[in-house]
Amino acid sequence: MLSNIKTKILSELRKFDENASIEFSEHCDFTSTLAFKLAKKEKRNPTVIAEEIAAQISKNLADDVEVKALNGYLNFYLTDKFYGENLPKIFDFKFNTRDEKIILEHTSVNPSGPIHIGRIRNAIIGDCIGRTLKFCNYETEIHYYVNDMGKQIAIIALARQKNLKKELADLSDFIKNFVRNDYEILPYYIAGNEYYETDVEFKNQVDEIIKKAESGDKAPINLMKETAKFCLDGQKQALENLDIKFDKFDYESEFVENKKVNEVINHLCPDRKDNEPAEINLEEYGIKREKGKIIIARSNGTSVYLARDIAYHLYKINLINKFGSGKILNVLGEDHKQEFLELKTILEKKFNVTNISMSAIFFSFVNFEGKKFSTRKGNIITIDELISDAIEKAKNIMLEKNFATEGYKDIGIGAVKYAILKIDPQKQINFKLEDALNFEGETACYIQYAYARICRLIEKSNISEKGIKNLCISYQNVDDAELNLARNLIKFYDIAEKAGNEFRPNLLASYIYNLATLFSKFYDKCPVLNAEEDVKKRRLLLVVLVKFVLKNGLNLLGIKTIERM
Repeated sequence: MLSNIKTKILSELRKFDENASIEFSEHCDFTSTLAFKLAKKEKRNPTVIAEEIAAQISKNLADDVEVKALNGYLNFYLTDKFYGENLPKIFDFKFNTRDEKIILEHTSVNPSGPIHIGRIRNAIIGDCIGRTLKFCNYETEIHYYVNDMGKQIAIIALARQKNLKKELADLSDFIKNFVRNDYEILPYYIAGNEYYETDVEFKNQVDEIIKKAESGDKAPINLMKETAKFCLDGQKQALENLDIKFDKFDYESEFVENKKVNEVINHLCPDRKDNEPAEINLEEYGIKREKGKIIIARSNGTSVYLARDIAYHLYKINLINKFGSGKILNVLGEDHKQEFLELKTILEKKFNVTNISMSAIFFSFVNFEGKKFSTRKGNIITIDELISDAIEKAKNIMLEKNFATEGYKDIGIGAVKYAILKIDPQKQINFKLEDALNFEGETACYIQYAYARICRLIEKSNISEKGIKNLCISYQNVDDAELNLARNLIKFYDIAEKAGNEFRPNLLASYIYNLATLFSKFYDKCPVLNAEEDVKKRRLLLVVLVKFVLKNGLNLLGIKTIERM
């Protein structure tokens, strides 16, 4: 929304240096350190240089921007005229259609049981980035890759076929009593892994299922596919309870059945002999493994995950090529950096994929108060249990505060999501539910409460939101608290675009919290309903704008608003 005015400012600054830049600032609308850069070159005082630049460019920017030099900084302040003309445009602004397609893959949990909380950051970050990219008008598809051909699925499928189950006596009551497909799979998964490690016959049968499936035998393929889909139906429900949805589910078995995995192996290792592993070496590209070569297929002919992943990414690349241009994004834990580097290098160097950008959004892990998880042993806390606990605690807190409790589910879910999204993805999180549910900290609860106060204020005005939007507004003698709100509101679309382009949901989370904080300061300092008529109109418009931006911003975070507390 501010692109035109930023272009105008940069056009003036680049008369002095072609690489000049500006940044948002808490103390003004934009600021530039150009004078400090020039001072090093010219051996002069940056304060003097800033004052000279300000004097030269002021006239050309006067209608929209006031320029001030302060201690060497060039500070830019949008004028009352600019705010008067542009603040109402926030309601109807739309990003231009982008000319590239984005395929975003996230979550992609193995269908081997309920999703444990160690996986929740992937899903929440991926969902937010997907929402933001779509909001910014990118042609975006959200994909989920279902691993229905790996060893673990073969183990579960055989255990189900033989009805081998592990008693869940040592697991939590929540897991034992929760009824859903993915929870039903867990006893087979635990028992199957124990048999695979201790029973030679069972292990040989699992290996045979994988081998036959990869040779094209429909029976074992269908056996594993059915098992994966059965579990996935439950996992989907867990994600949908968090309002996390996908545009497409891609099944690993599809790339085995249509021989695309074999094509990958033959392309990478055309001279491979029978009963020998298919291996490649990437050392010439700076990638080394401890044992040297990277295995693509085992000596018995079965593929490794990397081969199937290459086939899958070639499929995604083909989708983008059909569109014309675009990029591939994967949300991955930081422990997958090496695997992604190998995948990307193979596609670029061995398949000549150079026209499509491939990026990974790596995230650090969440420390849930020192807990460690192993699905294989059943030692997990599921996201269902975490969300159930959050919802229950939210309800109790709202009862203690004498709040209306209709929205306690959205309070509990929002608390978990915001606590994860407010931290830079590359930083570790120490998660404590009581902190996430604090109504006085940097939390979703605080923002949702601010939104509810705004709804009540608008209701008391006895003017419809549509009526407020059409009011004739005067921008004379604006209070500082109003100006700070306006300065923050006008940045919304630019912050959303930056968060999407840089894959940093925390920028958006921080922005929404700051807006809620500025509204609280405005609410405490500036009377609205009892103000003089012109001032009342202006402040009501600001209130409705804050409501609009908070609602849209929280939606991008995947968090619902609460209209009454």
